[in-house]
Amino acid sequence: MLNDKLLPAWTERDRLAALRSYRIIDTPPESAFDDLVQLAARACGTPIALISLIDERRQWFKAEVGLGVRETPLDRSICLTAMLQPGLTIAPDLTEDPRFARNPLVTGEPHLRFYAGAVLRSPDGLPLGALCVLDYVPRCLTEEQASTLTMLARQVMSQLELRRAIAERNEKLEASHQIEQRQALLVRELHHRVKNTLATVQALVGATGRSTGSFDEFYRSFSKRVTSLAKTHNLLTEDYWQTAPLREIALNELKPFAESRQPRFMLLGPPVELAADLAVPVGMALHELTTNAVRYGALSVPTGYVQVRWSVAEIEGARKLHLEWKEFGGPPVSEPQHQGFGSTLLQRVLPMQCNAEVEVQYDKGGLRFAMEAPLVEQRFVPAY
Repeated sequence: MLNDKLLPAWTERDRLAALRSYRIIDTPPESAFDDLVQLAARACGTPIALISLIDERRQWFKAEVGLGVRETPLDRSICLTAMLQPGLTIAPDLTEDPRFARNPLVTGEPHLRFYAGAVLRSPDGLPLGALCVLDYVPRCLTEEQASTLTMLARQVMSQLELRRAIAERNEKLEASHQIEQRQALLVRELHHRVKNTLATVQALVGATGRSTGSFDEFYRSFSKRVTSLAKTHNLLTEDYWQTAPLREIALNELKPFAESRQPRFMLLGPPVELAADLAVPVGMALHELTTNAVRYGALSVPTGYVQVRWSVAEIEGARKLHLEWKEFGGPPVSEPQHQGFGSTLLQRVLPMQCNAEVEVQYDKGGLRFAMEAPLVEQRFVPAY
């Protein structure tokens, strides 16, 4: 007995996507589904009942009674044909039905002879499989049995829909929990950054005031240092106050020389992201080195240029950044008699704030600066 109504159009990709959305394939047995196959077998008086779901390579049984296996290949699936029909498919004698007569489960063990299956269809009309009953002898279903099997198939779909709704709710709750955790971490990191920034600005005020002789000079130096600090913070805020690309930090300082006909700087090194506690002092150090080069070093003459080179190496199980600043083609260099803010930052602040090893050489050919500092590997706030 087959319905001959036309089915709505769908694609196999859509059908498989709908099946996967229930997150049911290969899950352990569940009493709600086991009870439904027991009811189907009892109502129809058959030794076998199955909830069969069809994926791209097999038919898998969410629940079964009387068959003893959890899946079979598609070439043995009677439900594969039945689910393509609307409503209820009944084959009173499988050996006399040309669609099923050559099925290995009919011609060989367990020698199935009777099949009745109610299609399991999603709310969008996509067939997922069938709730079916089988017997070893030819037979028919009464009208009441056929109606009961159809109703039980609807209950199977209700259980699948409930299971999907619970899974989606749990996923949303977990996502919401992760967002709350992320926001809490972000606020904590923001507080840390603001506190550190205020302390840095306060230190800049004191250090700039001690190293300048007039208010105008103080204003110019302080404004430039705060601008440099702001540029590094702009890079950090793009990544939720966590990391900033070293190359971009260097470009923030050297970009005014990028338009020169003759190359004035070279940036050599792999992509490296600096955590905020390292990015800020490194950005300030590069600002002081650039300012010094413009006033007294390689960038003070048209033929001079700067090379910034960095690398990352693993030393004693920890990754460390090695950064070098070298000046070429500038006027002769000598060690300054007075230690200003820039020298203090390079030689004292970096070791204290970043646990960095620092070396400054006043070679006649140009200033040489090198630092080695540990990299922070863990993100404070997870990415979306």
